[in-house]
Amino acid sequence: MQNLDDILEHIGEFDLYQKRAFFLVCLLSAAFAPIYVGVVFLGFIPEHRCLSPGVAELSSRCGWTLEEELNHTIPRGESFTHQCRRYDVDWNATELSCTDPLESFTEHGNRSISLTTCQDGWLYDSSVQSIVSEPSGAFLTTSVFNHISKYPSR
Repeated sequence: MQNLDDILEHIGEFDLYQKRAFFLVCLLSAAFAPIYVGVVFLGFIPEHRCLSPGVAELSSRCGWTLEEELNHTIPRGESFTHQCRRYDVDWNATELSCTDPLESFTEHGNRSISLTTCQDGWLYDSSVQSIVSEPSGAFLTTSVFNHISKYPSR
C-alpha cells in the first residue's frame, strides 16, 4: 500500500502550476475577505424598542423629548425585557395627560398595567445603520432573484 509521500511523488512536486493555483486562490480569498468579515460590523443589533401605535402622535402633541417619551411609554426592567414588551394600552385615547399618561390606565393608584409582546414591529435607533434595522433591501433582492430564478436558463 502506498503512503502519502508516494502519492505526492506520483502526482508531482509543489511546482510552478501548484504555486500559481495557490497564489490565485489566495488572491481571490483576499479579495472577498471584506465580505466574509463585513457581517461582524454590519450585523450588530442597534438599540430598539416596541412600536406602540399612537405614541408618536401623543409625543408630538405633548412636546416630549425622546427621553420623556421613553420614560412614559416603555416598561422599565431588564434590558431584554423592555425591548420585547410594551404596555397593553390604547395610546390614541384623547383624555391622556401629558405629565403622566399611564395614570389614566391605572385604577386607584395601582401602577400595575398589563404588558404584551411587540405586535406592530420595532423602532430602531436611527443614528446608526445595520442590516438588522434595514431589512427592506434584503426583501427586495430576495423577491427579485426569486422571480428571476423561475425562468429557465438558455
